[in-house]
Amino acid sequence: MNRPTTGKPDILITAGTTREMIDKVRCWMNIFTGQTGLDIAKAFMPVANVTLLTSNPEHQREFQALVEASGANGCNCRGFESHQDLLGILESQVQQKAYDAVLMTAAVSDYQPDGAFEILSSSQLQGGGEVEYHWIVRRVDRAKIRSSHKQIAFRGKPTTKIVDLLRPEWGFGGLLVKFKLEVDVAEGELVKTANRSRLESGADLIVANTLEMVRGAAPEAWLIDDFNSRRVPRSGLAAELQDYVMSRIRK
Repeated sequence: MNRPTTGKPDILITAGTTREMIDKVRCWMNIFTGQTGLDIAKAFMPVANVTLLTSNPEHQREFQALVEASGANGCNCRGFESHQDLLGILESQVQQKAYDAVLMTAAVSDYQPDGAFEILSSSQLQGGGEVEYHWIVRRVDRAKIRSSHKQIAFRGKPTTKIVDLLRPEWGFGGLLVKFKLEVDVAEGELVKTANRSRLESGADLIVANTLEMVRGAAPEAWLIDDFNSRRVPRSGLAAELQDYVMSRIRK
């Protein structure tokens, strides 16, 4: 695990989203493109050897072009598609090289498709708090699920929390930055929830925001670590993270 001759720290950044296949032509994924991760990778290029793992092919080409144009031989880029792809690549990377920091910006799916079902009948159950339904279904998995079903449902099974594997399973000992997004949550609750999530994963820093914060007129994010919680503009997030990570590594 020798450091490249550049003498710069080694930084690994995940970006984009995982795509989980429902059949051979359809998938479920989320709305994020990986632009935040790409911006962060660009910010680190002058001061670190950056490995960017991104699901966005355009960002792969853009980053590789920047590497070639700048002569940043210590930087590289790899693509991934599914949760399983990212898990395998990340495990291999972390175990092959002693990265100084890992920044998990990728929006990883919490569920994988586990069957397609035609809903034959549906009835609401009485009583209780949350609304519950009794369904009678028929499994209709195919290479391309037919479009003739009147109603269809997809079962999802939980995926492994990749960020939670870094320390206990893969022995990662560097700086870990986690990202978390919530929807329809007050910012006070966001900070509490995010800090609990940070501690559960053994992360040094967590970047947290709500969908409303991301889409607002002046997008912002929370940076939360052992010492404080503060809001920063999204436009300055990459520079803030570069400064935070590099200062921690130097110490």
